[in-house]
Amino acid sequence: MNNEFCGVYVALLTPFDGKNNIDEKKMRNHIDFLISKGINGLYICGSTGEGLLMNVNERKMVAEIVKDQVKEKVKIIAHVGGSTNTKNAIELASHAEKIKLDGISSIPPFYYYYSFEEIYNYYKELSKSTTLPLLIYYIPATTGVVLPNEQMAKLSTIQNIVGLKYTASDLYFLQDLLRKASRKWIAFSGYDEMFLPALTMGVVGCIGSTQNVLPEIFVQIYNNFTQGNIKKAMELQKRLTIAVNILHKYGDLVSRKTALQFRGLDGGYCRPPFKKELFPEEKIKLLDEWKKYFPDYYNS
Repeated sequence: MNNEFCGVYVALLTPFDGKNNIDEKKMRNHIDFLISKGINGLYICGSTGEGLLMNVNERKMVAEIVKDQVKEKVKIIAHVGGSTNTKNAIELASHAEKIKLDGISSIPPFYYYYSFEEIYNYYKELSKSTTLPLLIYYIPATTGVVLPNEQMAKLSTIQNIVGLKYTASDLYFLQDLLRKASRKWIAFSGYDEMFLPALTMGVVGCIGSTQNVLPEIFVQIYNNFTQGNIKKAMELQKRLTIAVNILHKYGDLVSRKTALQFRGLDGGYCRPPFKKELFPEEKIKLLDEWKKYFPDYYNS
């Protein structure tokens, strides 16, 4: 089961139209683009996919569109967390299994204060509801849920939990966790700008947002690392640092959807309360920086 997932997974952006509805055509076009660049999988309805801004039926709709477009070409992991309560997460997990996705993932319960026992029971109930492999989505900077490794390791005793998407910067913590897990766990790197260093600490791949715009660079980093060409991988990682720095200036999701236009794609709008698109002057500045640093990834 653990060997099933590895490589470059894209935390798929969800394009919305001018009326805040999911834009199916744009999503299908984007999926085809990503698959053509050699990615290994898609991670849907997570932070990047604005999954927490959708209701349960909309998240099911995204899963069905993605599954239909992908067929069996790449793996699909559905994020089912952040859906208000355990009942909704279980409903999404059951749907993912019904349409034959490859795995599920979830952030821990957040907003309210939850004890570790309550967090443990959440994952236990979610795991019991499906036979699909489950990845914990650990992103403490966003959820505010910080767990010591001793507690994280206890989660590894839950059936179906095969590892985690690790979106944090402490790579010592990560490697120590993988060592302490009660059985073999896998980890995906969640911070795009730390993909290569995370590979050196034992992750099996990445799941992130910049992969939507520059999938080729992530695939090249992964391939060069696995082939032992560390110098080339380091050069490519520097390009990612530049890309992330540029995109962060203008708002993470809206900037990535805008940058897709530079690649010849329409990423649609963001859903409120995010602003729907960049202001014209922001787009001009972003375009100028993009053409300066990434002329080889610009379609005029």
